[in-house]
Amino acid sequence: MSDFAAPLTASAGPKAADLAGQLLIITPNDYRKDIDTVNGKADAISCDIVNLDTNETHSDVLFFNIAIRNALKNLIGRKVLCRIQQGVAKPGKTAPWILADASTDAAAVAKANAYNGSAPAAKPATTVINGTEVPADVAALLAQLGAKPV
Repeated sequence: MSDFAAPLTASAGPKAADLAGQLLIITPNDYRKDIDTVNGKADAISCDIVNLDTNETHSDVLFFNIAIRNALKNLIGRKVLCRIQQGVAKPGKTAPWILADASTDAAAVAKANAYNGSAPAAKPATTVINGTEVPADVAALLAQLGAKPV
C-alpha cells in the first residue's frame, strides 16, 4: 500500500445541491476562464467554503453555475455569508442555484463571528470602588470585606 494519496479533482468537492440551505462562509479566490469540461469550455469561480452547519471546510471548489459565479465574481478575496438555495425557474428550465444573503441575519452573523473568533467580547460588569473600576465579582468579594462602592 502506498503512503501517497491521489490528488482530488474539482468534482470531488461539494456541489451547490449538497450545500443547499446550509449557512456558509464563501471566499471567492479567483475567476477562471475557459476550463475544459465534458460539455466544452466554461468559466468558473474558485472558492474556499466553510460550512458553519457541519463545521466542514472545502478548498478550491469550482462553481460553474452562472448565478453563483456572477454573484461572487466581484467579491474575490472577501468573505460572503450566505445560504445556497434554488431560485425561480424560467419556463422549461430547471431552477438555478443562487446565493441568499445571510449577512443581515443576526444569528447567522453571530455564528460566523464565533467561528472566526471575532465575536465581540462581552464587557464584564464593573463597579467603581474608591475611584477604581473593578469587575463586579471582585466588587462583591470586596463588599464582604467592607469596601463600599463610590
